[in-house]
Amino acid sequence: MEKVFKILIVLIGVVVIYGFYINSDNYIKNQDWKYGEGTHIGDWLGENSFEIESGIIKTNRGTARIVFSYGIKLIIENVETKERGLYFNKN
Repeated sequence: MEKVFKILIVLIGVVVIYGFYINSDNYIKNQDWKYGEGTHIGDWLGENSFEIESGIIKTNRGTARIVFSYGIKLIIENVETKERGLYFNKN
């Protein structure tokens, strides 16, 4: 029983660390994101087409707050209108 508990703790730790990693500014900045639906701050968010500072994405078409990244999906929220949008990872 004790071994199962230790393995479970390790697995939960790995999942939590991975969750923090895929939501980090560095991970999001190094991916190519394609517009899906909702609020729109650009059709394609590639390496040089946007900046991230303190969880805020800035493009030449708008500014949005990062809500959450699932690794393959990125949910953003427009800073001005509070409307949410969805982008898909194309890497």
